[in-house]
Amino acid sequence: METKTAQDTVTLTIDDKVVTVPKGMVVVDAAKTVDIEIPIFCYHEKLGPFGCCRMCMVEVEKMPKLATACTLQVSEGMVVRTNTPKVEKAQQGVLEFTLLNHPLDCPVCDKGGECPLQDNTFKFGPPDTRMQFERYNRDKATPLSPVITIDRERCIACQRCTRYSDIIEKDQALVMRHRGFQNRVSTFNDRPYDTRFSGNVIDICPVGALTNTEFRFTARSWDLDNTKTLCAHCACNCNMILGTRLNELRRVTTPESPNDAVDDGWICDKARWGHDFTKSKNRIAKVRKKGLHDPISAQDACREVAEKLKQTVEAHGPSSVGFIGSGYGLNEELYLYQKLFREQLGTNNIDHKTYLDTPGLPVPNFDMLDIESSKLIVVIASDPTEELPILDLRLKKAVTQLGVEMVVLNDQATLMDKYATLSLRYDVASDGALFAALNSALSGTAPASDVEKQTGIAADRIGALADKIRASQKTTVVFNPSALTGTSIHTLKQMLKTMGALPDTSVGAMPAAPVTNALGAMDMGVLPDCYPGGLDLSQAEAIREKWGENAPLEPGLTALQMIEKAASGELKALVVFRTNPLLNFPGGNKVKQALEKLDLLVVHDMMETETAAMADYVIPSNGPGYDEGTTTSLAARVQMRKRGLTTDNPSDWKLVTTMAKALGADWKHKTVWEVTQEIAEKVNGYSEIRQKTIRKAGHKRQPVAAVNGTAPAGETQVASGSGDAFKLRVSEVLFCHDKVLDAESRLAHQFQPSTVHLNKADADRLGLKAEQEVTVSGNGHEVKAEVVISNRCNPGSVVLPRVSDEQRVAGLMEPGQTVAWVQIKK
Repeated sequence: METKTAQDTVTLTIDDKVVTVPKGMVVVDAAKTVDIEIPIFCYHEKLGPFGCCRMCMVEVEKMPKLATACTLQVSEGMVVRTNTPKVEKAQQGVLEFTLLNHPLDCPVCDKGGECPLQDNTFKFGPPDTRMQFERYNRDKATPLSPVITIDRERCIACQRCTRYSDIIEKDQALVMRHRGFQNRVSTFNDRPYDTRFSGNVIDICPVGALTNTEFRFTARSWDLDNTKTLCAHCACNCNMILGTRLNELRRVTTPESPNDAVDDGWICDKARWGHDFTKSKNRIAKVRKKGLHDPISAQDACREVAEKLKQTVEAHGPSSVGFIGSGYGLNEELYLYQKLFREQLGTNNIDHKTYLDTPGLPVPNFDMLDIESSKLIVVIASDPTEELPILDLRLKKAVTQLGVEMVVLNDQATLMDKYATLSLRYDVASDGALFAALNSALSGTAPASDVEKQTGIAADRIGALADKIRASQKTTVVFNPSALTGTSIHTLKQMLKTMGALPDTSVGAMPAAPVTNALGAMDMGVLPDCYPGGLDLSQAEAIREKWGENAPLEPGLTALQMIEKAASGELKALVVFRTNPLLNFPGGNKVKQALEKLDLLVVHDMMETETAAMADYVIPSNGPGYDEGTTTSLAARVQMRKRGLTTDNPSDWKLVTTMAKALGADWKHKTVWEVTQEIAEKVNGYSEIRQKTIRKAGHKRQPVAAVNGTAPAGETQVASGSGDAFKLRVSEVLFCHDKVLDAESRLAHQFQPSTVHLNKADADRLGLKAEQEVTVSGNGHEVKAEVVISNRCNPGSVVLPRVSDEQRVAGLMEPGQTVAWVQIKK
């Protein structure tokens, strides 16, 4: 952490207290450092100085009149007084004027009990009112969107919400309309305020003008049990507060003290309202065993599963069983599952993904604060707006407020492009060739002569990017490994290694796979060729030292290979944890046929899925809201996820322990934090991760050594499509109609129709028009979609957003292919 020098700070006096603070800080924030409260309405530390409400007036020595503390920057020797008669009179006058037409709704207002206007009136307001006339009435309970209700009678025109829309979201969706007593918060053209981050205006509104429609009139703030926890929707792992009452989740809010290293105090609307799964009728409530109608406990089911796994290993060997997990599990659960299969069943058939990646980075794992202090950001194959929304806000902040330059490399257009000084659109599945060309340019070697033919990007533009990287004092590379094709992840990491060796520059990266705990799953060793902490199988001595002499050292099967071996009959038993291969794995009906051949299929999940419907045993997973443990964000920060709801079902880590004990293991964990302690002792990079160190704001794990990956044998390379075939790019959307956001979700208004995006040249060649319904077909599967003609993709490829489970888009892909080819039919 950087220390402030004397040139960076100033010393002033506030109410006879000497304060030393950084230059540029405003007086209202300086006062907070010595616990002096200056009342505010319009000011918010993330929105900057405004001086609109005049509530923060203070007296400053040698100034002829009162000054607003939220706009006045500190200076050396300044003397400030916050409680003089002049100040008190000014505060009372502002409050008297603010309350002039404010309704007396406190007994029914959702903001009651946590309302700054209420609190400031008690602390700084006049003892009574002089106003005897009838108050001016305005609109009450008007829907601003399907999830936000605005009560314009309560609005005090502080403009926090409109400035948030302008400064933070960058969409200018909220505006102040009209003037004087007629002014009001509204949207442009009175359209619904349905952005990705709209709910944050509820938290920052200092009165009850903007309210949560779902929470409205359901409980009082003092009746809620508030639990600080983490969002489980993406890998940003944002901090949030679960407000529960009678063991039911009533609302989600942001913490009063923001975690700047993670989320800057904001959450997206999916985090705020995407929690219907906690009480969904599609939750797996109890154990289900095929052919058994009598109830069975989860512990007994786990013991039976363990016995069947043991019998399978004894009959067919360790390679006959496998485990497919996911990045939606907690570190503790994933760690114990891989330990169970390696230690007790002797197999490395363990995986959690369908794309290629390896643990560790050849450069430091940068975090959110590094993004803000960078000079250059390179975003590769990532669409943060849809995949990692809070990262999207952080990138916008870096570019628009802090002057950071951004470059985007992608095979599709994204909303990040308009903030980039350079946007390189490469052809689908040419990412490996692009990284190789950029690596050559960074090394001082000319890219391949046919690089433009391979990638669609001219060599001089690649050279221009290399020049930018060399000239940057600090560069952050944000990349999405799950959107890369073939073995290009290895070429990318070689490129990062070259960048890290450049002189006079600091380079770091952020692996931005969208899944909640994707990085944690890698670190916990849910991989067929790596133990926890990035120990690859070639490090036999280190593995045996940590995991015993009998630790398996033969490479295991990847997730896709396990499906393949199930189809051939070589894999007999499979445990699936928090994932849905039948829907999400490439292959379509081939996956179903493979799973049907298993002797034992166990699904341990939170929601009913297509895969669970086929299982011999279905075991309930508690999931977010009910579980407790840790996750590792894309920025390598380990944080504590706490439960806010209770359930009779055992914790997932306890069920894994039950299986292990049934197989003869002597595991002694009594709490999940004892598992966390074991992780700290046995997993490289996690030695400083303890319950105490992560309790408040989390702790960044230490670097994990980079593992050099190799391409799997027999991988299908890019081939030419036949006839009018197009290369397929499946994109993600934030509000996908899936098992978590179902038709009854509060966010159903955000669901999108099925569309396919074509370049205009391709659409003209096929005689297609916008909004025309077509069929996208490939691998024997078809998806209905409306045509969108745009420059989102290069000619010869199409973009198909994954908007709902009903599309089953993975069915268009063939397992093992670098790229899927599809046809568009009228």
